[in-house]
Amino acid sequence: MTRCPRPHDPDAAEEARGQVPGLAPELADLVAGAAGCSPYLAGLIAREAGWLAEALGDPEAARAGLMAEVRGLEDGALGSGLRAAKGRIALLAGLADLAGVWPLEEVTGTLTEFADLACQRALTEAVGREIRRGKLPGQSEDDIETAGGMVVLAMGKMGAGELNYSSDIDLICLFDETRFGPEEFLDARASFVRATRRMSATLNDRTAEGYVFRTDLRLRPDPSVTPVCLAMAAAEAYYESLGRTWERAAYIKARPCAGDLAAGERFLATLKPFVWRRHLDFAAIEDAHNMRLRIREAKGFGRGIGQFGHNMKLGRGGIR
Repeated sequence: MTRCPRPHDPDAAEEARGQVPGLAPELADLVAGAAGCSPYLAGLIAREAGWLAEALGDPEAARAGLMAEVRGLEDGALGSGLRAAKGRIALLAGLADLAGVWPLEEVTGTLTEFADLACQRALTEAVGREIRRGKLPGQSEDDIETAGGMVVLAMGKMGAGELNYSSDIDLICLFDETRFGPEEFLDARASFVRATRRMSATLNDRTAEGYVFRTDLRLRPDPSVTPVCLAMAAAEAYYESLGRTWERAAYIKARPCAGDLAAGERFLATLKPFVWRRHLDFAAIEDAHNMRLRIREAKGFGRGIGQFGHNMKLGRGGIR
């Protein structure tokens, strides 16, 4: 440990200290300081007191154990299991962060690794359900791990491995249409659309246990008129003919995170000429410049930073 937070709320700090007895003094101070500064962490400490005492002794082993537990979750317990694991991951990463045990890259990397795993489990559960019901043509139990040719692309902070504690996740869902014959295409697409909605609900729906991740599927091509899961060929045709500057920029951080990762890598390879243009004309340069100006205006970057009324998240100096 290289640092320890000072509790803003001494009563909450002492309550948390009593909930996790038997800790070494520096760890007890860490738990108390975190609970005294964050009601969210205080709630997690109270809920996970029994697990936390052992986890703090070896946070890396605790992280590995949590990931293994998620991989082993039964489909029927997936929703509640993911929500419980998310709380533990957030608590472990938060305390390791506050104590200076993990650097920033390890904190965000841990949160992103868990998001990848949560997407993989939610996706394979949803696609597996479609396969077992005979709704996904030509696919068998052996195809569940690769989601029958469907891939989830992580965008934004998740794509870059930079998730923070309150990040939502931006996903684009695609499927490899070459795995299906022309007469199977419509049934396959309908099945993948159902699977995408089920995956999103598993991650996004708020229950008594909370939610796993707020999930946004709107970065896909023309989201107002397209299904939530698109054929790769259709997406490629869209970007080649109608892709905009902001979409080109968004794909800089894109990576496959769940499902058929090999198909996802092939798709991203086909988009390289779109994302990384060999030549930029004046119209493209002006478009990028105008986009930057619109962002600055919307965020108020041209104004000074004042004590009152400054948006700590979205304003100048914030995380966005």
